[in-house]
Amino acid sequence: MNEERVMIFIDGSNLFHGIRHLNIKVDYFKLVEFLRESRRLVRAYFYTAVPQERDVKKGTPEWDSLQRQKRFLDELSFSGIKVKLAKLRRLPSGEFLEKEVDIMLATDMLSLAYQNAYDTAILVSGDSDFIYTVEEVQRIGKRVENATFKKTSSYNLRKVCDRFILLDNFIDRFTLEEKPAPYQEVGFWAKIKSLWKK
Repeated sequence: MNEERVMIFIDGSNLFHGIRHLNIKVDYFKLVEFLRESRRLVRAYFYTAVPQERDVKKGTPEWDSLQRQKRFLDELSFSGIKVKLAKLRRLPSGEFLEKEVDIMLATDMLSLAYQNAYDTAILVSGDSDFIYTVEEVQRIGKRVENATFKKTSSYNLRKVCDRFILLDNFIDRFTLEEKPAPYQEVGFWAKIKSLWKK
């Protein structure tokens, strides 16, 4: 295995917009494996924000959505991806505001670079707000790769990074496989049973 140490920093909200545009489902474990290649993965982080339960009324579509999101984040944790969670703040208008996610990601990326915890950071985001963070990480002597979908990609962010990976070109490497419908499985076993009867 290549001894280059990589850490992956996934901007969940930014990635979600690219996924939704393409109407695909991502297997995050496969995505991490694809991005790390043959290098040594130190850790993969996933950053997102969710509302606090007290701000969401039970029995509403928003409540159901929150529960689905929590189950999804649990699955990420169990697959070895470290989930970093910010709280969405509810505005007087009733809308939610996401404030802390970018700061959390930028702080971790910088702090871990200063601690010499990795050689290469893989930033999965197209948000140009990370340009200064990338330049500072590079000033410390680390490499930064940028991976994102075309829909959410920032030209200026791509330009400052050491390498750019357009995820649109590799969708088959990290999307969830469609499971066969139950009736197909029943049909298969029905055929097997019919063979035994002959």
